[in-house]
Amino acid sequence: MERYTIHWFRRDLRYAGNLALASNIQQYAGRVLGIFFIDPETLKRSDFSFNRFGFLLKTLMALKVELKSLGGDLLVLSVSPEVGFRLLHKKLSSAGLPVPEEVTFSGDYEPFALERDRQVTDLLQKGLGIRVRSERDHLLIEPGELLQKKGTPYRVYGPFAKKWFLRLHSEEIRTRLEKQKDGLRYLAGCLRERSQEPHFRLTWKQLFRGKNVGLVDELDRFIQGNSRKLSVPLPPAGSKAAYQTLDEFGKSGIEDYAGARDFPAVAGTSRLSIYLKNGSLTVPQVILFLELEKERFSSSGSRSRFLKELVWREFYYHILFHYPHVEHEAFNQKFRNIAWRNREKWFSAWKDGRTGYPIVDAGMRELRETGWMHNRVRMIVASFLTKDLQIDWRWGERYFMQQLLDGDLAANNGGWQWAASTGCDPQPYFRIFNPELQSRKFDPQGAYIRRFLPELAGLSDRQIHAPDDRSRPAAYPKRLVEHSEQRFSSLLLYEGYRNGARK
Repeated sequence: MERYTIHWFRRDLRYAGNLALASNIQQYAGRVLGIFFIDPETLKRSDFSFNRFGFLLKTLMALKVELKSLGGDLLVLSVSPEVGFRLLHKKLSSAGLPVPEEVTFSGDYEPFALERDRQVTDLLQKGLGIRVRSERDHLLIEPGELLQKKGTPYRVYGPFAKKWFLRLHSEEIRTRLEKQKDGLRYLAGCLRERSQEPHFRLTWKQLFRGKNVGLVDELDRFIQGNSRKLSVPLPPAGSKAAYQTLDEFGKSGIEDYAGARDFPAVAGTSRLSIYLKNGSLTVPQVILFLELEKERFSSSGSRSRFLKELVWREFYYHILFHYPHVEHEAFNQKFRNIAWRNREKWFSAWKDGRTGYPIVDAGMRELRETGWMHNRVRMIVASFLTKDLQIDWRWGERYFMQQLLDGDLAANNGGWQWAASTGCDPQPYFRIFNPELQSRKFDPQGAYIRRFLPELAGLSDRQIHAPDDRSRPAAYPKRLVEHSEQRFSSLLLYEGYRNGARK
């Protein structure tokens, strides 16, 4: 039988612009098989989300359908990657079937993923005699490629972003972007429903040659079992849906982005984060499609503002890579041992959208009902939990991961540590969002609040941001705390740790 290879999908769930997959197709004349492992251990994590898992499964199904339409295939197994590759090698060998010459995958930068990849690479190369190759993927500039003059990682966004923009205009990075052109052309053709020629020349069924190898695809089983546990509707999934969302943003959203992005009642954001999470789309593809490669750090306007938000995403991935301890503790050592109040009743009220602060409650109910929350509101509710309620940021971070469809470790962790003033380059500890002022500024007519707090729909535009005892409906709770009092208390709390006085 002719030689073949396997592409191990992880968070690069797409055909278009998948460099490792594309090189395989070329090198092995289309004889490439896809595999994905659902590790049972990941389903036991404290931040596991049935909703986010459901969207992952939906994305895998979209990928599988797409690969089959192109002559390829995807096998989904419910085992860890190490166990899975050992099992695959044993089953193929026992059945007298050829094993792959090579396994490829796309880079990942989370602490767990780095250790997993090290172990699996060692197993494949030394234990099973299979070559391994990886390619960069969802970041344009990888950790290690962007360092200070002394070779140390950046810890502050501003200098990092300036250097990132300089690299963006280099020939090397331009070449990386150019490599995504074919993938974008393919997706544009899919959007126009053009028929695509087969790119693959091998399926798992063909490899098995009718033999009972004992490897059963488990995607359908997971989808059926998980569907009963979903609590929010799942949006369209897959690279084609991602491209359509990108196309719509490019036509009607990006030019107004700077002025609209902070107003939750307006569809002013890209809504691409959910697709970036699973790799249905990547930052390089977004930059190339929206023609952002000529933007400069000093530029102003919507296009530059949007690109800088993408750079924030890369910045947090670099931080997580270089400082993996941030996954579990504060980046800023001074604030690692803050004596958080951590009142369970207050935390429950925050989760349920029952704090008595309409903008906070609207955000928490949006999260519970949709699996998404507007970015401005994410900052407001995070500031409220950590500064007004003085609850450990890790409680909020974990709850967000349990609820968000776009929950992404690096961005979520970075955002929460920013709000709590415990991270790298965070908001100063003395900057504490006033939820009422934030509400009046960014939801002036209360349209967002009315959408998720229908019990307040009858209040005037002035009253809805801070209902008093006379205007507050009986169904809506009184304020859990008084912001002015909690602000003063939080300042004292942080001051006690700022100069290392407490440990």
